[in-house]
Amino acid sequence: MTEYSESEQVIRRLYQITNDYDEGFDNQLKSILKMGLERFHLDIGILSKIKDNVYVIKQCVCPDEVPLKPGNQFELGLTYCSVTCNSDTHLALEEVGKSDVLGKHPAYMEFGLESYIGIPIRFKGEIYGTLNFSSSAAYPRKFKDIDIDSLQLMASWIEVELIRRHQEKLLIELNRRLEEKASTDSLTKIPNRRSLYKHLRKEVNRVNRNHSRAALVMIDIDHFKKINDKYGHQTGDKALIAVARVLQNALRDYDFVGRYGGEEFMLWLPEVEPGQIDNICARLMKDIAEISLLKEPMTISSGICAFSCATPYIGSVDHMIDRLTAKADQQLYEAKSAGRNCYRLELIRAHEIE
Repeated sequence: MTEYSESEQVIRRLYQITNDYDEGFDNQLKSILKMGLERFHLDIGILSKIKDNVYVIKQCVCPDEVPLKPGNQFELGLTYCSVTCNSDTHLALEEVGKSDVLGKHPAYMEFGLESYIGIPIRFKGEIYGTLNFSSSAAYPRKFKDIDIDSLQLMASWIEVELIRRHQEKLLIELNRRLEEKASTDSLTKIPNRRSLYKHLRKEVNRVNRNHSRAALVMIDIDHFKKINDKYGHQTGDKALIAVARVLQNALRDYDFVGRYGGEEFMLWLPEVEPGQIDNICARLMKDIAEISLLKEPMTISSGICAFSCATPYIGSVDHMIDRLTAKADQQLYEAKSAGRNCYRLELIRAHEIE
């Protein structure tokens, strides 16, 4: 077979392996290592990662009697790869014992690996590790240009894939942060109005479908404008943060709290009985009054719409949420009219919502 035909074969095989993303990165690496072992007629193929002079096996293919596996660590100086990394290029030796480079190396004395071919792997301009192949038997012929080309092709794909996976990870994290930013109130760090309504659409539909009951609670910090005027907007912000924290800590795991806007918060209380609501509201009022931020206790007013879906509502979920919100808001208005620092509750049947 001519070197041209060999090159074509190597490129075709590498193309098949590197385009089979369904196999996963680890399996692709194993296939590349197997391809290298077949190409070089050697026994051990390793992709290593090197950090702080520690050599870590990331992936390997070797005979059963060779006790190597991913995660194994060695001191870098005890491996041939310490020389490979310092050479800044590939290293290919058919008979290590006869070479000036590795003939007296500790790795040769310890493991007796007679043939070796390896190349540094770089990530973002720095040494990541090495791609290397070795055997205890001497290589029966000279490493050829096609061997070096094959090694460089394999290393190049690994380098590109490491960068691609890193960028993919960064993109996933960026998207997560953007989603979090889009759904979280920047001041209080609790769900914002957008996230609140997204949650309500799912939950109201579930409660209605399961013929269950729930309550929607609108909470307003009493005399919030006076807090800002008397203590300043910075203290007003701290008051919002403190109230949000109290609401989060006081609720059950499956309840939900979000900032509705301004000094208003909304609570979603699924599977709650009317008698439980009194206890919940009393506890919230007590906990908020204990916030030691102002000279005087902070108070809240609450409007609650508790509803039963024993007979389901047949209209749209969005309309149902709008009506529940409007009723809770009306009860909040009633609480404020009654002098604040209290709550008002309306009980309704979902199917009677107009």
